[in-house]
Amino acid sequence: MASILLPSQLDPLIRAPTRSTTPQPPRAVPHLHPTASSDTNIINIRSSTECPLDNLGTAIVDGLSQPPGSKSLPALLLWDEKGQTLYDDLLTWPEYYPYRVEAELLNDKIGDITATIALSRADILVELGAGNMSKSSLFLSSLDKRLHAPLVYYALDVDGAQLERSLAQLKQCTTLKWITVCGLLGTYEDGARWLARPELAAFRRTLVWLGNSITNCEEQGASELLEAFSRDPDTGRPQNLAGFLLLVDGCQDAARIELAYDVPSGKSRGWIMHALEAAREHLGGDGDSDVESLLADGNWRFEGRWHPERQRYENYLVPTRPLMGIIGGQLIRLDEGERVAMLGSGKWPEATVSAVAARSGLEIKKAWRNEEFQYGAYWLQPIIRRHDSGIDIAEMGESGKESTKRE
Repeated sequence: MASILLPSQLDPLIRAPTRSTTPQPPRAVPHLHPTASSDTNIINIRSSTECPLDNLGTAIVDGLSQPPGSKSLPALLLWDEKGQTLYDDLLTWPEYYPYRVEAELLNDKIGDITATIALSRADILVELGAGNMSKSSLFLSSLDKRLHAPLVYYALDVDGAQLERSLAQLKQCTTLKWITVCGLLGTYEDGARWLARPELAAFRRTLVWLGNSITNCEEQGASELLEAFSRDPDTGRPQNLAGFLLLVDGCQDAARIELAYDVPSGKSRGWIMHALEAAREHLGGDGDSDVESLLADGNWRFEGRWHPERQRYENYLVPTRPLMGIIGGQLIRLDEGERVAMLGSGKWPEATVSAVAARSGLEIKKAWRNEEFQYGAYWLQPIIRRHDSGIDIAEMGESGKESTKRE
């Protein structure tokens, strides 16, 4: 577990925040002692000693063992080094609008977005699923110009090698006065538990989730994940959350969506099909005839489908013939044409974002949109506020129940 170096141990000019019934901005910076890489300040917060990317064999077997209509492969198969390269190549194609439109929205609205975040007076900024951090430089540079006190930026990602590369590149291309750049190595769940630690309770935090990544979850799962970052997992009490910035694709144009996720170049299909190669590697396919047969590229095809009733596009891998074999001691049977879910992407208009947020105790306070594609940036804040949140006051009655004042 990562150790915490308290602000008072770092600099006599940095003081711990004081409690007050009046919202006040704590100016202490929670600088943490890195346990993985001193060059890039990466902190290993994994709850398990095993990296999820290195232990996907069980998840593969479990997903393929489900009954027809419920089979799946873990999406993490797509995010090894080769998968990341294939995905980065896909981003360059004009038909793949989500990346381009989000970049245009950020470029157009970045000043107002980062001014809003700066006014939240956070001490910690966490970017969830940071990946290649292609937009982080623009974001942090703009935010840094609007700050007047120190802030620690943490890039959270599950892939240690990718995190180290991306942080090194980010530091090379940015010059920041107020922001210290660090990394957190772990899953979303690890990040939520880490932020809930008592040592961090006094520090206000803002969370950023770019790339429409929240919609990889179904709506209920997204609400649960937002709540994990908004409330203490043990007590359920609100955490010291200043706000949550979400970038969400709300497009409902079926033709545009289907073209984006199955681009004419075949890059989309190649990226999804890469999961088979990655699965063979994780299962040690060399010499295992069942693994090689079941997961051979030639036995599968790509299929994508837009589900308007679910506001969701799904990528599937589909066997082109009946398949059967034993993997990890488990008998696997697949019928010809049986869909195996690979990766989904939600397309949520503002009403859906609002509903997802409300179930986790958050509400939309500000929104910026690309009207043509209905791509939105949403600033969420807690409906119930802590005394020290610096946003609003949650009054505590004698019963111990919180009442709220809304803006």
